[in-house]
Amino acid sequence: MYAGGYRPGPQKRCWCGSGKKKKNCHGKRVAARAAGAREDRGVAAKEIKPDAQVAVGPMGVPGEEHELWVQPIMKGQQPPVGPVKLSGNPGPYRVQFLLARPGYPITKEREHKFIDNIVGDSHIRIIKPIAERRLEDPDRMLLAVGGKNFRFECITNEKGFLGKIIVDLTAKNTRDAVNEAYGSIAPFLSAWSLNLDIPVHVETIQVADLTTLVSALRVRAPHLEMNWGGGGSLPFFQEEFCQYASVYREGLNSSSAFYRFLCFFKVIESIIGRRGREFQAKRATGQEARRAYEVIPATREEILVLLKKLYPWRDSWDDMTIGQTFPPESLGKKVTFLKEKYLYGIRCGIAHALLERGEVSITLDKIEHIQEINKWLPLCRIIARWMLISDFPTESTMGVK
Repeated sequence: MYAGGYRPGPQKRCWCGSGKKKKNCHGKRVAARAAGAREDRGVAAKEIKPDAQVAVGPMGVPGEEHELWVQPIMKGQQPPVGPVKLSGNPGPYRVQFLLARPGYPITKEREHKFIDNIVGDSHIRIIKPIAERRLEDPDRMLLAVGGKNFRFECITNEKGFLGKIIVDLTAKNTRDAVNEAYGSIAPFLSAWSLNLDIPVHVETIQVADLTTLVSALRVRAPHLEMNWGGGGSLPFFQEEFCQYASVYREGLNSSSAFYRFLCFFKVIESIIGRRGREFQAKRATGQEARRAYEVIPATREEILVLLKKLYPWRDSWDDMTIGQTFPPESLGKKVTFLKEKYLYGIRCGIAHALLERGEVSITLDKIEHIQEINKWLPLCRIIARWMLISDFPTESTMGVK
């Protein structure tokens, strides 16, 4: 992977989307930084030459979403000294939504690219293919949103299929820009999906502060490639373990954050119930009974010890991963407390929307729901693995290499 997630390659146009040549726009130096879950935390910039290829260790929680940030440095300027504010200031922003056909991603698994010069794909054809297009034919579509002073520009690929949606708007900060843009375009995406009976998938979102040109890209950290070190005959699996492991695997396989959360939460909820049942059974027979529970570490050093226990094959953990996985509200808290205080409410929100009887009362398109899921999903997954290793130590750690 390239440092900062960006490498211009052979194209000569500037990455910012201005249409100008790179040498006449943003020069040759880019300061970049991968940032964690909390966008308002200042981070130090790191100068990276566009043509430099570097080897980097794993960043982020494998399989989970995080954000990649870049700050352009104009030719002749020096990189900023000290922390760089990523949350943004009031002013103009540009938000881009890259579409893709589900199961057919635009970028490779271990490749992160900013999407200024990329057009995706979908099942929605809105104009003629380039080969059939005449001068009087349209080459894009504009969407106006009632009550808003901005319009969405719908960009198509060579075959005429909708591939990217762009909007320029004024916002308080980076998060406000994404919330406003997504909240306005999501109803269109869902309506198209329903009316045409096709999936409409947003592969990634990029937001740029047009004043500072600091850009953020939503990416999914790739899974690690592992060696199986088990060998020989496999152990006999308990039926209970098979049940939990199958749900955990469903969570890892799914690309839906909502379904992934439900799977990992179900593992946590079930193991807590299993421990309660075993506790009561021991008490009923007069045996000494203790209720097992996990406590989230309170310090970085303690977190590293836990992560080494759960993922012994991984040698390093960056601050971004730790910040993304362990929200401040979770530090030093019992897992049972977090389940009732934070996780259960998210689970109920999803269940009420999809599983409970009665009318639908929640809009899954709302960006705040997606952000809340993404905030707690990595920790939910960590806890599920932690509890499985605690209750099924042999089955959950075999073949690790």
